[in-house]
Amino acid sequence: MSILLNYRIYQHETQHNDPTPVIMLHGLLGSLDNWNSQAKKLLPQRRVISIDLRNHGHSPHVKGMSYREMTADIIALLDDLNIAHCDLMGHSMGGKVAMSLALRYPQRVRCLVVVDIAPKAYSPKHQAILYAMLSLPFKTIKQRKQAEQWLSSVVSNPVERSFLLKNLKRNATGFYWQCHLSEIAKNYLKISSFHLGKQQRYTAPTLFIKGGQSDYIQAQDYALIQQCFPNSKIQCLEQAGHLPHVEDTQGFYHLLAEFLQ
Repeated sequence: MSILLNYRIYQHETQHNDPTPVIMLHGLLGSLDNWNSQAKKLLPQRRVISIDLRNHGHSPHVKGMSYREMTADIIALLDDLNIAHCDLMGHSMGGKVAMSLALRYPQRVRCLVVVDIAPKAYSPKHQAILYAMLSLPFKTIKQRKQAEQWLSSVVSNPVERSFLLKNLKRNATGFYWQCHLSEIAKNYLKISSFHLGKQQRYTAPTLFIKGGQSDYIQAQDYALIQQCFPNSKIQCLEQAGHLPHVEDTQGFYHLLAEFLQ
């Protein structure tokens, strides 16, 4: 069953009825804020809608994290906003949601951008990170720096630690994880997987952007990408890792803007 997701619209005051907005989907343990910089760069040329996927950000905490469920959530939001079709972009887990939607509902996606992920199952490499986050000793954590030190044993990259710690919020009683971490961890094997239907293909223009320092899209994945997305191209930001939109903001924007034009 689909749910109504939290979203943010970036729209220039001179824009009124943009029939084809750019929809942006974040990755695992991210939120719509991850796209803030890129969304602002696209203004005033395009209307942008950034979305919190289920169990992330300010979207509802619910059971289930399958790609079929997450795809249904996006379709429900498009319908609620009266959007017939969009230009769709997703990073990592959000990239899988975007691919799933384009393959299932190609008439709703004018063009597709997939950021550092391939249409395949991955080994569950984030289990140690999820365990570290779940076991964070909130009773003794008084400062964000203590939480960062706790995660540093399993996440050596400071950019990635900063990304994860965006989920750490504080209220009158102390710190807490804003995302529905237990449900995400429960469904992590589903999130790591990706099931393609027989002869599923999306033939509209598609751009894959990979980080040169990331191993998420490898040379052996190119044939599968071309099979599923025959009108696709793959471009690499050599100095970026798995967060190319964060690690090479300007280079990423140039690739994105050129493609969307």
